[in-house]
Amino acid sequence: MMIMSFTHDAGSLARSLRLQRAPAATALAALALLAFDTSALAGQARGHGRCTGGSPDTVCTAQGPVKGVAESGTLAFKGIPYAQAPVGALRWRPPAPPVAWQGVRDGSQFGAVCPQLSGTEVIGQEDCLTLNVWKPLAPPSRALPVMVFLTGGGNHSFSGQGSPGFGGVRYNGHLLAPEGVIHVSFNYRLGALGFLAHPALSAERAQRISGNYGSLDQVAMLAWIQKNIAAFGGDPKRVMVFGTSAGGGNICALMTAPSARGLFQRAAMQSSVPTGCELPTLSVAESGTGARVAQALGCDGGPATAACLRGKSTADVVRALPGTFGVLPRLYGPNVDGHVFPRQPRALIERGAYNRVPVIIGNSTAETMQFVNAVGPVTDEASYEAAIGQVFGAGNMPRIRGAYPLAAYSTPREALVRLTTDALFTCQSRRIARLLSREQREPVYRYLFDHVLANDPAQLALGAVHTIEHAFLFAWEGSYVPTADDLSVQALMVSNWTRLARTGRLASWGSNAWPEQQRGDPFLRIAPTATVEAGDAGAQCDFWDTVPLPQPHL
Repeated sequence: MMIMSFTHDAGSLARSLRLQRAPAATALAALALLAFDTSALAGQARGHGRCTGGSPDTVCTAQGPVKGVAESGTLAFKGIPYAQAPVGALRWRPPAPPVAWQGVRDGSQFGAVCPQLSGTEVIGQEDCLTLNVWKPLAPPSRALPVMVFLTGGGNHSFSGQGSPGFGGVRYNGHLLAPEGVIHVSFNYRLGALGFLAHPALSAERAQRISGNYGSLDQVAMLAWIQKNIAAFGGDPKRVMVFGTSAGGGNICALMTAPSARGLFQRAAMQSSVPTGCELPTLSVAESGTGARVAQALGCDGGPATAACLRGKSTADVVRALPGTFGVLPRLYGPNVDGHVFPRQPRALIERGAYNRVPVIIGNSTAETMQFVNAVGPVTDEASYEAAIGQVFGAGNMPRIRGAYPLAAYSTPREALVRLTTDALFTCQSRRIARLLSREQREPVYRYLFDHVLANDPAQLALGAVHTIEHAFLFAWEGSYVPTADDLSVQALMVSNWTRLARTGRLASWGSNAWPEQQRGDPFLRIAPTATVEAGDAGAQCDFWDTVPLPQPHL
Protein backbone atom coordinates (compact mmCIF):
# COMPACT_ATOMS: atom_id res chain seq x y z
CA MET A 1 0.00 0.00 0.00
CA MET A 2 1.39 3.40 -0.98
CA ILE A 3 1.31 6.05 1.72
CA MET A 4 3.15 8.96 0.15
CA SER A 5 5.93 9.80 -2.26
CA PHE A 6 8.48 12.52 -2.73
CA THR A 7 11.45 13.49 -4.84
CA HIS A 8 14.38 14.54 -2.70
CA ASP A 9 15.42 18.11 -3.30
CA ALA A 10 19.17 17.93 -3.81
CA GLY A 11 19.49 21.73 -3.88
CA SER A 12 22.66 23.08 -2.42
CA LEU A 13 23.28 19.69 -0.84
CA ALA A 14 23.76 18.06 -4.24
CA ARG A 15 26.37 20.64 -5.13
CA SER A 16 28.42 19.53 -2.17
CA LEU A 17 27.62 15.85 -2.75
CA ARG A 18 29.15 15.43 -6.18
CA LEU A 19 30.12 11.80 -6.76
CA GLN A 20 33.76 12.66 -6.50
CA ARG A 21 36.56 10.38 -7.39
CA ALA A 22 38.64 9.67 -4.39
CA PRO A 23 42.28 10.63 -4.73
CA ALA A 24 44.50 7.71 -5.57
CA ALA A 25 46.18 7.45 -3.04
CA THR A 26 27.70 1.74 31.64
CA ALA A 27 29.66 -1.01 30.84
CA LEU A 28 33.07 0.44 30.31
CA ALA A 29 34.11 -1.35 33.45
CA ALA A 30 33.55 -4.57 31.58
CA LEU A 31 36.46 -3.61 29.36
CA ALA A 32 38.69 -4.84 32.14
CA LEU A 33 37.35 -8.27 31.30
CA LEU A 34 38.31 -7.66 27.70
CA ALA A 35 41.81 -6.52 28.64
CA PHE A 36 41.51 -3.09 27.05
CA ASP A 37 42.31 -0.86 30.01
CA THR A 38 40.84 2.59 29.47
CA SER A 39 42.70 3.82 32.55
CA ALA A 40 45.87 3.39 30.53
CA LEU A 41 44.49 5.81 27.98
CA ALA A 42 43.73 8.29 30.72
CA GLY A 43 47.25 8.00 32.04
CA GLN A 44 48.71 8.62 28.61
CA ALA A 45 46.44 11.62 28.20
CA ARG A 46 47.84 13.07 31.41
CA GLY A 47 51.30 12.37 30.09
CA HIS A 48 50.55 14.56 27.08
CA GLY A 49 48.96 17.33 29.08
CA ARG A 50 51.33 19.87 27.49
CA CYS A 51 50.72 18.60 23.97
CA THR A 52 50.16 21.54 21.65
CA GLY A 53 49.21 21.17 18.03
CA GLY A 54 50.96 24.29 16.88
CA SER A 55 48.81 24.56 13.75
CA PRO A 56 45.14 24.07 12.79
CA ASP A 57 45.93 20.76 11.08
CA THR A 58 47.50 19.17 14.17
CA VAL A 59 45.41 17.48 16.87
CA CYS A 60 46.53 16.24 20.27
CA THR A 61 45.38 12.70 21.06
CA ALA A 62 45.96 10.82 24.29
CA GLN A 63 49.05 9.25 22.73
CA GLY A 64 50.48 12.40 21.20
CA PRO A 65 49.96 14.94 18.40
CA VAL A 66 49.02 13.90 14.87
CA LYS A 67 49.24 16.12 11.82
CA GLY A 68 46.47 15.85 9.23
CA VAL A 69 46.28 16.69 5.57
CA ALA A 70 43.71 18.70 3.63
CA GLU A 71 41.84 16.71 0.98
CA SER A 72 38.59 17.30 -0.90
CA GLY A 73 37.27 19.93 1.46
CA THR A 74 38.12 17.98 4.61
CA LEU A 75 41.01 17.59 7.00
CA ALA A 76 42.08 13.94 7.17
CA PHE A 77 44.06 12.18 9.90
CA LYS A 78 44.99 8.66 8.79
CA GLY A 79 46.69 5.64 10.25
CA ILE A 80 46.22 6.52 13.95
CA PRO A 81 46.83 3.49 16.21
CA TYR A 82 43.95 2.74 18.59
CA ALA A 83 45.64 -0.37 20.02
CA GLN A 84 49.03 -2.01 20.04
CA ALA A 85 50.06 -4.23 17.15
CA PRO A 86 48.53 -7.70 17.82
CA VAL A 87 51.72 -9.56 16.93
CA GLY A 88 53.87 -12.16 18.64
CA ALA A 89 52.47 -12.94 22.07
CA LEU A 90 49.55 -10.54 21.39
CA ARG A 91 48.26 -12.61 18.45
CA TRP A 92 44.87 -14.08 19.42
CA ARG A 93 44.62 -11.95 22.53
CA PRO A 94 42.38 -8.97 23.34
CA PRO A 95 43.71 -5.65 22.01
CA ALA A 96 46.25 -3.91 24.24
CA PRO A 97 46.08 -0.13 24.81
CA PRO A 98 48.05 2.01 22.34
CA VAL A 99 51.36 3.46 23.42
CA ALA A 100 52.46 7.06 23.22
CA TRP A 101 54.67 8.21 20.38
CA GLN A 102 57.37 10.83 20.28
CA GLY A 103 57.05 13.96 18.18
CA VAL A 104 54.24 14.74 15.75
CA ARG A 105 52.77 11.72 13.99
CA ASP A 106 52.24 11.99 10.22
CA GLY A 107 48.55 11.45 9.49
CA SER A 108 48.74 11.74 5.72
CA GLN A 109 48.90 8.00 4.95
CA PHE A 110 46.69 5.03 5.78
CA GLY A 111 48.05 2.28 7.96
CA ALA A 112 48.41 -1.26 6.65
CA VAL A 113 45.23 -3.24 6.01
CA CYS A 114 44.70 -6.30 8.15
CA PRO A 115 45.90 -9.55 6.55
CA GLN A 116 43.52 -11.03 4.00
CA LEU A 117 43.38 -12.68 0.61
CA SER A 118 43.20 -10.53 -2.51
CA GLY A 119 42.62 -13.12 -5.18
CA THR A 120 45.35 -15.64 -4.45
CA GLU A 121 47.72 -13.11 -2.87
CA VAL A 122 47.98 -12.47 0.85
CA ILE A 123 48.05 -8.73 1.52
CA GLY A 124 48.30 -6.63 4.67
CA GLN A 125 50.15 -6.79 7.96
CA GLU A 126 49.15 -7.89 11.45
CA ASP A 127 50.19 -4.44 12.71
CA CYS A 128 46.94 -2.99 11.36
CA LEU A 129 44.82 -1.65 14.23
CA THR A 130 44.52 1.93 13.06
CA LEU A 131 41.71 4.37 12.41
CA ASN A 132 41.17 7.36 10.14
CA VAL A 133 39.36 10.61 10.91
CA TRP A 134 37.91 13.19 8.54
CA LYS A 135 36.64 16.52 9.85
CA PRO A 136 35.34 19.64 8.09
CA LEU A 137 38.10 21.89 6.86
CA ALA A 138 36.66 24.91 8.68
CA PRO A 139 36.89 24.73 12.48
CA PRO A 140 33.44 23.93 13.90
CA SER A 141 31.74 26.33 16.29
CA ARG A 142 30.49 23.44 18.43
CA ALA A 143 31.09 19.72 18.86
CA LEU A 144 29.98 17.71 15.83
CA PRO A 145 28.30 14.29 15.66
CA VAL A 146 30.56 11.35 14.84
CA MET A 147 29.88 8.69 12.21
CA VAL A 148 31.92 5.49 12.47
CA PHE A 149 31.85 3.07 9.53
CA LEU A 150 32.25 -0.69 9.97
CA THR A 151 33.33 -2.32 6.74
CA GLY A 152 31.76 -5.45 5.32
CA GLY A 153 33.65 -8.29 3.71
CA GLY A 154 32.43 -11.36 5.56
CA ASN A 155 34.75 -10.54 8.49
CA HIS A 156 37.63 -11.76 6.35
CA SER A 157 38.15 -9.04 3.71
CA PHE A 158 38.40 -5.29 3.06
CA SER A 159 39.47 -2.48 5.41
CA GLY A 160 38.78 1.02 6.60
CA GLN A 161 40.21 2.28 3.32
CA GLY A 162 37.54 0.81 1.06
CA SER A 163 36.36 -2.13 -1.00
CA PRO A 164 36.64 -3.03 -4.70
CA GLY A 165 32.90 -3.17 -5.43
CA PHE A 166 31.07 -0.79 -7.75
CA GLY A 167 34.22 0.51 -9.40
CA GLY A 168 35.97 0.93 -6.06
CA VAL A 169 34.41 2.62 -3.03
CA ARG A 170 36.65 4.55 -0.65
CA TYR A 171 35.32 4.84 2.88
CA ASN A 172 36.46 8.42 3.31
CA GLY A 173 34.60 11.41 4.68
CA HIS A 174 34.69 13.55 1.55
CA LEU A 175 30.89 13.60 1.32
CA LEU A 176 29.93 13.25 4.97
CA ALA A 177 32.30 15.62 6.77
CA PRO A 178 31.26 18.72 4.77
CA GLU A 179 27.72 18.09 6.08
CA GLY A 180 28.89 18.82 9.61
CA VAL A 181 30.01 15.47 11.00
CA ILE A 182 33.26 13.81 12.00
CA HIS A 183 33.72 10.64 9.97
CA VAL A 184 35.80 7.67 11.18
CA SER A 185 36.82 4.46 9.42
CA PHE A 186 39.08 1.79 10.88
CA ASN A 187 40.58 -1.67 10.54
CA TYR A 188 39.86 -4.64 12.76
CA ARG A 189 41.37 -8.12 12.72
CA LEU A 190 39.87 -10.39 10.09
CA GLY A 191 39.49 -14.06 9.29
CA ALA A 192 41.30 -16.55 11.49
CA LEU A 193 43.48 -13.80 12.97
CA GLY A 194 40.37 -11.95 14.15
CA PHE A 195 37.87 -14.68 15.00
CA LEU A 196 39.64 -18.01 15.57
CA ALA A 197 38.04 -19.89 18.45
CA HIS A 198 39.94 -22.97 19.64
CA PRO A 199 40.11 -24.88 22.94
CA ALA A 200 43.87 -24.29 23.15
CA LEU A 201 43.33 -20.52 22.97
CA SER A 202 40.38 -20.65 25.35
CA ALA A 203 42.55 -22.47 27.91
CA GLU A 204 44.80 -19.40 28.10
CA ARG A 205 42.01 -17.15 29.38
CA ALA A 206 40.56 -17.15 32.87
CA GLN A 207 37.09 -17.03 31.34
CA ARG A 208 37.91 -20.02 29.07
CA ILE A 209 36.92 -18.11 25.93
CA SER A 210 38.49 -17.42 22.55
CA GLY A 211 37.63 -15.81 19.26
CA ASN A 212 35.90 -12.41 19.15
CA TYR A 213 39.26 -10.63 18.80
CA GLY A 214 37.95 -8.59 15.89
CA SER A 215 34.89 -7.66 17.96
CA LEU A 216 37.12 -6.60 20.83
CA ASP A 217 39.04 -4.44 18.37
CA GLN A 218 35.77 -2.71 17.51
CA VAL A 219 35.08 -2.05 21.19
CA ALA A 220 38.63 -0.76 21.69
CA MET A 221 38.23 1.60 18.75
CA LEU A 222 34.96 2.96 20.15
CA ALA A 223 36.58 3.42 23.56
CA TRP A 224 39.41 5.35 21.87
CA ILE A 225 36.84 7.58 20.22
CA GLN A 226 35.22 8.33 23.57
CA LYS A 227 38.58 9.45 24.89
CA ASN A 228 39.92 11.33 21.87
CA ILE A 229 37.26 12.47 19.43
CA ALA A 230 36.61 15.77 21.22
CA ALA A 231 40.12 16.82 20.22
CA PHE A 232 39.00 16.55 16.58
CA GLY A 233 35.86 18.58 17.25
CA GLY A 234 33.59 15.57 17.74
CA ASP A 235 30.88 14.94 20.32
CA PRO A 236 31.46 11.61 22.14
CA LYS A 237 27.81 11.58 23.19
CA ARG A 238 26.62 11.58 19.57
CA VAL A 239 28.47 8.65 18.03
CA MET A 240 26.70 6.78 15.24
CA VAL A 241 27.97 3.42 14.02
CA PHE A 242 26.93 2.37 10.54
CA GLY A 243 28.01 -0.50 8.36
CA THR A 244 27.16 -2.79 5.49
CA SER A 245 27.03 -6.57 5.30
CA ALA A 246 29.25 -8.08 8.02
CA GLY A 247 29.90 -4.56 9.32
CA GLY A 248 26.20 -4.00 9.91
CA GLY A 249 25.86 -7.44 11.44
CA ASN A 250 28.69 -6.65 13.83
CA ILE A 251 26.69 -3.63 14.94
CA CYS A 252 23.73 -5.83 15.88
CA ALA A 253 26.09 -7.91 17.99
CA LEU A 254 27.72 -4.84 19.57
CA MET A 255 24.30 -3.56 20.63
CA THR A 256 24.21 -6.51 23.06
CA ALA A 257 27.86 -6.48 24.19
CA PRO A 258 28.18 -5.22 27.79
CA SER A 259 31.58 -3.70 27.03
CA ALA A 260 30.16 -1.56 24.19
CA ARG A 261 27.26 -0.10 26.15
CA GLY A 262 27.41 3.70 26.09
CA LEU A 263 30.12 3.81 23.42
CA PHE A 264 27.66 4.69 20.62
CA GLN A 265 24.24 6.35 20.57
CA ARG A 266 22.87 5.69 17.05
CA ALA A 267 23.20 2.86 14.55
CA ALA A 268 22.52 1.93 10.93
CA MET A 269 22.61 -1.71 9.83
CA GLN A 270 22.73 -1.98 6.06
CA SER A 271 22.34 -5.22 4.05
CA SER A 272 23.36 -7.17 7.09
CA VAL A 273 20.87 -8.39 9.66
CA PRO A 274 21.46 -12.18 9.84
CA THR A 275 25.19 -11.70 10.31
CA GLY A 276 25.23 -10.42 13.86
CA CYS A 277 21.80 -10.95 15.41
CA GLU A 278 22.32 -14.72 15.40
CA LEU A 279 25.76 -16.07 16.28
CA PRO A 280 27.30 -19.52 16.67
CA THR A 281 28.15 -20.58 20.19
CA LEU A 282 31.77 -20.77 21.32
CA SER A 283 31.68 -24.56 21.26
CA VAL A 284 30.34 -24.60 17.70
CA ALA A 285 32.99 -22.09 16.61
CA GLU A 286 35.72 -24.17 18.26
CA SER A 287 34.64 -27.48 16.79
CA GLY A 288 33.85 -26.02 13.38
CA THR A 289 36.02 -23.30 11.88
CA GLY A 290 38.52 -23.45 14.75
CA ALA A 291 39.24 -27.15 14.30
CA ARG A 292 39.49 -26.82 10.54
CA VAL A 293 42.00 -23.96 10.76
CA ALA A 294 44.15 -25.76 13.33
CA GLN A 295 44.12 -28.93 11.27
CA ALA A 296 45.08 -27.07 8.11
CA LEU A 297 48.01 -25.54 9.98
CA GLY A 298 49.13 -28.85 11.46
CA CYS A 299 48.35 -27.66 14.99
CA ASP A 300 45.42 -29.87 15.83
CA GLY A 301 46.45 -31.58 19.04
CA GLY A 302 48.60 -31.66 22.16
CA PRO A 303 49.55 -29.14 24.82
CA ALA A 304 51.65 -27.07 22.41
CA THR A 305 48.75 -26.27 20.08
CA ALA A 306 48.57 -22.58 21.02
CA ALA A 307 52.32 -22.15 20.58
CA CYS A 308 52.11 -23.98 17.26
CA LEU A 309 49.38 -21.63 16.05
CA ARG A 310 51.34 -18.53 17.07
CA GLY A 311 54.42 -19.89 15.36
CA LYS A 312 52.76 -19.94 11.95
CA SER A 313 53.38 -17.13 9.49
CA THR A 314 50.75 -14.56 8.70
CA ALA A 315 50.35 -15.95 5.19
CA ASP A 316 49.94 -19.51 6.48
CA VAL A 317 47.14 -18.46 8.84
CA VAL A 318 45.34 -16.43 6.17
CA ARG A 319 45.54 -19.25 3.62
CA ALA A 320 44.54 -22.00 6.06
CA LEU A 321 40.79 -21.59 5.52
CA PRO A 322 39.64 -18.81 3.17
CA GLY A 323 36.41 -17.10 4.14
CA THR A 324 33.07 -17.29 2.34
CA PHE A 325 30.67 -14.72 0.94
CA GLY A 326 26.98 -14.72 0.32
CA VAL A 327 24.33 -17.36 0.76
CA LEU A 328 26.59 -20.06 2.18
CA PRO A 329 27.15 -20.20 5.96
CA ARG A 330 29.94 -17.91 7.01
CA LEU A 331 33.18 -19.12 8.55
CA TYR A 332 34.32 -16.07 10.50
CA GLY A 333 32.60 -13.74 12.91
CA PRO A 334 31.64 -13.26 16.57
CA ASN A 335 30.58 -16.13 18.82
CA VAL A 336 28.45 -16.34 21.94
CA ASP A 337 31.06 -16.97 24.63
CA GLY A 338 29.13 -15.89 27.73
CA HIS A 339 31.30 -12.83 28.28
CA VAL A 340 31.94 -10.65 25.24
CA PHE A 341 28.54 -11.72 23.91
CA PRO A 342 26.67 -13.19 26.88
CA ARG A 343 23.80 -14.73 24.89
CA GLN A 344 22.36 -14.74 21.41
CA PRO A 345 21.96 -11.07 20.41
CA ARG A 346 18.38 -11.62 19.26
CA ALA A 347 17.52 -13.27 22.59
CA LEU A 348 19.03 -10.37 24.52
CA ILE A 349 17.07 -7.87 22.43
CA GLU A 350 13.90 -9.82 23.13
CA ARG A 351 14.64 -9.47 26.86
CA GLY A 352 15.43 -5.77 26.55
CA ALA A 353 19.02 -6.42 27.65
CA TYR A 354 20.81 -4.35 25.04
CA ASN A 355 21.94 -0.82 24.19
CA ARG A 356 18.79 0.97 23.04
CA VAL A 357 19.64 3.47 20.31
CA PRO A 358 17.89 4.98 17.27
CA VAL A 359 18.34 2.61 14.34
CA ILE A 360 18.16 2.61 10.55
CA ILE A 361 17.89 -0.90 9.12
CA GLY A 362 17.36 -2.14 5.59
CA ASN A 363 18.61 -3.78 2.44
CA SER A 364 18.52 -3.74 -1.36
CA THR A 365 16.00 -5.36 -3.69
CA ALA A 366 18.34 -7.94 -5.27
CA GLU A 367 20.77 -8.66 -2.45
CA THR A 368 21.89 -12.13 -3.47
CA MET A 369 22.19 -11.64 -7.24
CA GLN A 370 25.99 -11.92 -7.23
CA PHE A 371 26.09 -14.70 -4.60
CA VAL A 372 23.76 -17.48 -5.72
CA ASN A 373 26.38 -18.93 -8.05
CA ALA A 374 28.16 -20.13 -4.91
CA VAL A 375 25.70 -23.05 -4.76
CA GLY A 376 26.47 -24.07 -8.34
CA PRO A 377 24.53 -23.63 -11.59
CA VAL A 378 20.78 -23.40 -11.04
CA THR A 379 19.18 -24.22 -14.38
CA ASP A 380 16.31 -26.62 -13.73
CA GLU A 381 14.00 -27.92 -11.03
CA ALA A 382 16.49 -30.47 -9.72
CA SER A 383 19.31 -27.96 -9.30
CA TYR A 384 16.83 -25.45 -7.82
CA GLU A 385 15.75 -27.92 -5.16
CA ALA A 386 19.36 -28.88 -4.45
CA ALA A 387 20.31 -25.21 -3.99
CA ILE A 388 17.45 -24.63 -1.56
CA GLY A 389 18.50 -27.67 0.44
CA GLN A 390 22.13 -26.55 0.48
CA VAL A 391 21.28 -23.11 1.88
CA PHE A 392 18.35 -23.85 4.18
CA GLY A 393 18.59 -27.55 4.91
CA ALA A 394 16.96 -30.49 3.17
CA GLY A 395 14.12 -30.60 5.69
CA ASN A 396 12.99 -27.09 4.78
CA MET A 397 13.25 -27.59 1.01
CA PRO A 398 9.70 -28.82 0.23
CA ARG A 399 8.03 -25.92 2.06
CA ILE A 400 10.29 -23.31 0.45
CA ARG A 401 9.84 -24.81 -3.01
CA GLY A 402 6.10 -24.66 -2.49
CA ALA A 403 6.21 -21.01 -1.46
CA TYR A 404 8.42 -20.11 -4.44
CA PRO A 405 7.25 -22.32 -7.33
CA LEU A 406 9.37 -22.12 -10.47
CA ALA A 407 6.29 -21.39 -12.57
CA ALA A 408 6.09 -17.94 -10.96
CA TYR A 409 9.56 -16.90 -12.22
CA SER A 410 11.25 -16.56 -15.56
CA THR A 411 14.24 -18.71 -14.58
CA PRO A 412 15.27 -20.94 -11.66
CA ARG A 413 18.06 -18.50 -10.88
CA GLU A 414 15.60 -15.61 -10.59
CA ALA A 415 13.50 -17.67 -8.18
CA LEU A 416 16.57 -18.45 -6.06
CA VAL A 417 17.63 -14.79 -5.94
CA ARG A 418 14.13 -13.77 -4.89
CA LEU A 419 13.72 -16.32 -2.14
CA THR A 420 17.23 -15.85 -0.70
CA THR A 421 16.89 -12.05 -0.73
CA ASP A 422 13.55 -12.38 1.04
CA ALA A 423 14.78 -14.94 3.56
CA LEU A 424 18.20 -13.56 4.43
CA PHE A 425 17.58 -9.82 4.08
CA THR A 426 14.17 -8.23 3.57
CA CYS A 427 12.30 -10.41 6.04
CA GLN A 428 15.12 -10.43 8.58
CA SER A 429 15.17 -6.62 8.42
CA ARG A 430 11.44 -6.56 9.06
CA ARG A 431 11.77 -9.02 11.92
CA ILE A 432 14.52 -7.09 13.69
CA ALA A 433 12.83 -3.73 13.06
CA ARG A 434 9.65 -5.07 14.63
CA LEU A 435 11.57 -6.47 17.58
CA LEU A 436 13.55 -3.30 18.25
CA SER A 437 10.51 -1.04 17.97
CA ARG A 438 8.67 -3.24 20.45
CA GLU A 439 11.50 -3.12 22.99
CA GLN A 440 12.56 0.53 22.86
CA ARG A 441 11.27 4.07 22.74
CA GLU A 442 14.07 5.19 20.44
CA PRO A 443 12.95 5.34 16.81
CA VAL A 444 13.56 2.55 14.30
CA TYR A 445 13.49 3.26 10.55
CA ARG A 446 13.41 0.68 7.77
CA TYR A 447 14.37 1.10 4.11
CA LEU A 448 14.52 -0.84 0.85
CA PHE A 449 17.16 0.38 -1.61
CA ASP A 450 15.85 0.29 -5.17
CA HIS A 451 18.24 2.20 -7.42
CA VAL A 452 20.89 1.11 -9.92
CA LEU A 453 23.89 2.74 -11.58
CA ALA A 454 22.55 3.55 -15.02
CA ASN A 455 25.97 4.47 -16.43
CA ASP A 456 27.53 1.15 -15.42
CA PRO A 457 26.16 -1.51 -17.84
CA ALA A 458 27.46 -4.46 -15.84
CA GLN A 459 25.92 -3.25 -12.59
CA LEU A 460 22.73 -2.14 -14.31
CA ALA A 461 22.20 -5.71 -15.50
CA LEU A 462 22.50 -7.04 -11.95
CA GLY A 463 20.12 -4.60 -10.29
CA ALA A 464 20.21 -3.21 -6.76
CA VAL A 465 22.59 -5.78 -5.34
CA HIS A 466 24.24 -6.40 -1.98
CA THR A 467 25.82 -3.30 -0.37
CA ILE A 468 25.20 -1.05 -3.37
CA GLU A 469 23.75 1.60 -1.07
CA HIS A 470 27.04 2.27 0.68
CA ALA A 471 28.45 3.62 -2.57
CA PHE A 472 26.02 6.52 -2.18
CA LEU A 473 27.51 7.54 1.16
CA PHE A 474 31.08 7.69 -0.11
CA ALA A 475 33.05 8.74 -3.16
CA TRP A 476 33.54 6.38 -6.08
CA GLU A 477 36.93 5.82 -7.56
CA GLY A 478 37.29 5.29 -11.27
CA SER A 479 35.58 6.60 -14.36
CA TYR A 480 31.93 6.32 -13.35
CA VAL A 481 29.95 9.44 -14.28
CA PRO A 482 26.93 9.94 -11.99
CA THR A 483 23.50 10.65 -13.37
CA ALA A 484 21.07 13.21 -11.97
CA ASP A 485 19.19 10.31 -10.39
CA ASP A 486 22.38 9.10 -8.71
CA LEU A 487 22.90 12.54 -7.23
CA SER A 488 19.34 12.70 -5.98
CA VAL A 489 19.63 9.32 -4.26
CA GLN A 490 22.96 10.25 -2.77
CA ALA A 491 21.60 13.52 -1.42
CA LEU A 492 18.71 11.67 0.19
CA MET A 493 20.98 9.12 1.86
CA VAL A 494 23.61 11.55 3.07
CA SER A 495 21.01 13.94 4.47
CA ASN A 496 19.15 11.20 6.36
CA TRP A 497 22.20 9.37 7.69
CA THR A 498 23.82 12.60 8.89
CA ARG A 499 20.50 13.79 10.33
CA LEU A 500 20.22 10.65 12.44
CA ALA A 501 23.79 11.18 13.64
CA ARG A 502 23.04 14.79 14.48
CA THR A 503 19.59 14.55 16.11
CA GLY A 504 18.76 10.89 16.69
CA ARG A 505 15.58 11.25 14.62
CA LEU A 506 14.52 11.58 11.00
CA ALA A 507 11.88 13.93 9.63
CA SER A 508 8.40 12.86 10.75
CA TRP A 509 6.42 15.24 8.56
CA GLY A 510 6.70 17.18 5.32
CA SER A 511 7.95 16.14 1.92
CA ASN A 512 10.99 14.32 3.32
CA ALA A 513 9.16 12.34 6.01
CA TRP A 514 10.44 8.88 6.90
CA PRO A 515 8.03 7.24 9.37
CA GLU A 516 9.15 5.11 12.27
CA GLN A 517 8.59 1.38 12.39
CA GLN A 518 5.05 0.74 13.65
CA ARG A 519 1.98 -1.35 12.94
CA GLY A 520 1.72 -1.85 9.18
CA ASP A 521 5.53 -1.97 8.77
CA PRO A 522 6.16 1.30 6.91
CA PHE A 523 9.49 1.63 5.11
CA LEU A 524 11.20 4.04 2.75
CA ARG A 525 11.85 2.76 -0.76
CA ILE A 526 15.06 4.62 -1.63
CA ALA A 527 14.98 5.66 -5.27
CA PRO A 528 15.26 8.92 -7.26
CA THR A 529 11.62 9.47 -6.34
CA ALA A 530 11.51 7.94 -2.89
CA THR A 531 8.25 6.49 -1.64
CA VAL A 532 6.96 5.56 1.77
CA GLU A 533 5.27 2.18 1.54
CA ALA A 534 3.93 -0.36 3.98
CA GLY A 535 4.16 -4.12 4.27
CA ASP A 536 6.86 -6.52 3.20
CA ALA A 537 7.69 -5.11 -0.27
CA GLY A 538 6.39 -8.23 -2.00
CA ALA A 539 8.52 -10.54 0.12
CA GLN A 540 6.87 -13.50 1.82
CA CYS A 541 7.89 -12.46 5.30
CA ASP A 542 5.05 -14.10 7.19
CA PHE A 543 6.23 -17.37 5.66
CA TRP A 544 9.90 -16.77 6.50
CA ASP A 545 9.01 -15.93 10.09
CA THR A 546 8.19 -19.65 10.42
CA VAL A 547 11.38 -20.97 8.79
CA PRO A 548 14.49 -21.09 11.01
CA LEU A 549 17.77 -20.21 9.35
CA PRO A 550 20.00 -23.22 10.03
CA GLN A 551 23.27 -21.29 9.99
CA PRO A 552 24.41 -17.69 10.38
CA HIS A 553 25.03 -16.24 6.94
CA LEU A 554 27.05 -13.44 5.34
